[in-house]
Amino acid sequence: MSAYPIPDNEAERQAALEEQHILDKESDEDFNRITRLASQMLGVPTALISLVDRERQWFLSRVGLEASETPRDVAFCAHAICSDEVMVVNDASEDERFKDNPLVTGNPHIRFYAGAPLQTRSGFNLGTLCVISPQPRQLTGNEQQLLEDLAGMVIQHMESRRNGYLCPLTGLKNRRPFFDAGQLEFQRARQSSEPMTLMLFGLDDLHGFCVRFGQQQGDRVLQEVSRQLQTDFGESVFYGRVSENEFAVLCPGLEGQEGTVLAEGVRAGLALHGWVVEGVRHPLPVSWGLACLRSDDTGFQDLFQRAAGALNQARLSGMAQPG
Repeated sequence: MSAYPIPDNEAERQAALEEQHILDKESDEDFNRITRLASQMLGVPTALISLVDRERQWFLSRVGLEASETPRDVAFCAHAICSDEVMVVNDASEDERFKDNPLVTGNPHIRFYAGAPLQTRSGFNLGTLCVISPQPRQLTGNEQQLLEDLAGMVIQHMESRRNGYLCPLTGLKNRRPFFDAGQLEFQRARQSSEPMTLMLFGLDDLHGFCVRFGQQQGDRVLQEVSRQLQTDFGESVFYGRVSENEFAVLCPGLEGQEGTVLAEGVRAGLALHGWVVEGVRHPLPVSWGLACLRSDDTGFQDLFQRAAGALNQARLSGMAQPG
């Protein structure tokens, strides 16, 4: 069996796949409905939404197959993503690429395969919607169009989910996915006995600013704060817009004292910058609260609640607070 081909844009394709934030997540009924339709309408026992990762294909949804993933080097879909057309294998036992493949010589004894690429709007093939049968067969013109249409529905729903994952204004994680990332980092820090610090930054009078200058100017402020945080903290931390006027920065490996210095520096920089509207610079008060991982924390929620309490106290007292 020959090695699987690598798309010319593999690095960019892999990045586009990871940006979907969907690998190893639970499927939902919309995806499952599509795989059921593909199986029923094409009259095959197996239908899969396969995402081709670095060294594996992982099934976002599956009908007629128990495995949740397979190595990439045996994946038919690893070949299918190298083309923008539907890939059809009428009888894998007679195809030089696949006749010695363990998925052909053993379970699930693949003979027929048809896979339509899941192509993003940017032109990256993340995987396929594919159908499989242990019996050789062909794909008719109408069936091919059906498979392509269903694949289009998959990518449409996938990108819709991604838009719900990220704040459309700032591009940062929304509250729920930020908490998911935070819980994973909490578990990692517990296992490695490393410190971790969470900072919350609040724009104290964003509502009044928007009333005075308009929502468009308020949106600009949020975007500039997001960019400034990412400039100040870099790429090794996790960012989130966790409420209308609050940003979160989770810093693995950071001790509390160093975090306090960093947070106050960011606050001072934002306050000094102010916001220019129609040529006039206006102040926008910023508060921050901080919490460090403690031995009695039972989950990321504990860390977040202490940081939120510290932020609220800072707003009340006019001073930044550690939690």
